[in-house]
Amino acid sequence: MRTFLRRTAVTATCLGTVVGGLVATATPAAAASCNKTTKYVDDRGYTGPWPDDWKLTAKMCSYRSGGYLYSYAKLSWDMPAHGGAPHLFFDAAKFRVYLKKSVAGAPDPIRKRRDFGIESRLESGDGSYTTPTIRHRISRWALGDGAWKLNWNNDGDGYVHYGVRASPRV
Repeated sequence: MRTFLRRTAVTATCLGTVVGGLVATATPAAAASCNKTTKYVDDRGYTGPWPDDWKLTAKMCSYRSGGYLYSYAKLSWDMPAHGGAPHLFFDAAKFRVYLKKSVAGAPDPIRKRRDFGIESRLESGDGSYTTPTIRHRISRWALGDGAWKLNWNNDGDGYVHYGVRASPRV
């Protein structure tokens, strides 16, 4: 009986160590809070007879681990039906991810931002892209926000800002 109890105790200890190790290595991204935005955006450089709206979708996600806020965006897009000339839609294009401190009753101050160039991806056709995760030390409530920054070809206006819905505050 003594041997049985000793073996049971050793087995339980080993299983507890393995399970505890698995829980410790679980990624915090699994607990990310996200909001999704879909926009239909007119191709400002095209004035022809064919439909020219881009379908832009951004899913802003954020999570907290320790004293840090982490945020990233999952992007997808559909080109307009007219197709246009290849590689001539944009002079430049990027997606900007913001990390903001959440402040009640006031605009949320930006604590960090980072741009991700997506021009070649957009001009290659329908597709998707997930930005790398950025982080910043933030106490209390915070959120991730983002925007499509598109400089259309042949419009002369520079970057046009298309904001998306921020992630829930974490």
